Amino acid sequence: MEEQPSTDLRFADQFDAIAPYYDEVMAVVPYRQWVSYLKRLFKRYSWKPRTVLDVATGTGSVAFLLAEEGYKVTGVDLSARMIEIATRKSQTSRVGDQLTFLCRDATQLDLPADFDVAVSLFDSLNYILTTRGLQQAFAGIYRALCPGGGFIFDLNSEHALAHNLFSQDNFWDETTKVKHIWAASYNKKTRIATVDMQFYLPDGRRFQEIHKERAHRHAAVIAFLRETGFEVLDTFDAYSFLPAGLRSERIFYTARKPL
Repeated sequence: MEEQPSTDLRFADQFDAIAPYYDEVMAVVPYRQWVSYLKRLFKRYSWKPRTVLDVATGTGSVAFLLAEEGYKVTGVDLSARMIEIATRKSQTSRVGDQLTFLCRDATQLDLPADFDVAVSLFDSLNYILTTRGLQQAFAGIYRALCPGGGFIFDLNSEHALAHNLFSQDNFWDETTKVKHIWAASYNKKTRIATVDMQFYLPDGRRFQEIHKERAHRHAAVIAFLRETGFEVLDTFDAYSFLPAGLRSERIFYTARKPL
């Protein structure tokens, strides 16, 4: 039976302190390549979405790029501080009228069935620490999709989390202002990785965040999608069309709500 670890840290709490600095810390992330990959997936499945739901949008970096591509995007995130920053950015953006940001819990989504595609990127769903929570997230996303709507998301694999790939620092990078040291550990019994994140600001201040991600079992993810009603299309090694394997660090899942 799948173990149900207790949740001693709310998803939002893990991002509140970093929210004002999140865009700078994530500046190295190739968001445009992510959006390019999403468009390749749209083409692969002959999807021509007009409306996109971005689950766990953060400060909206992907949402803004999708809006620039002509999609009407609604971004949801549990962190009120993240949504506040995304909303403020949208007010001065040339694509602001294409964007809506809402503070919502991914495990308790109650949105109209208005979306042609839903996406959730950058291992956001790993932050849901229980199988029940993941099932609830899938159910909410399913309800929010139009018939025939697509769902694309990625998860960090157990291979990635068990090998502590989050342990890192950026003190070597002279271009970054916000420095960090991250130390990861993995509990095989609970399948939860804990990352102690220490951040150092240019003015000498420092703060800490503790992030937790669960290595959801690949077979269970597939089963939950099907139980929800999704048709599972493919599972890919990150940013490719190669099938996911035992050594895949990040797995992309694609699914569709039947017509």
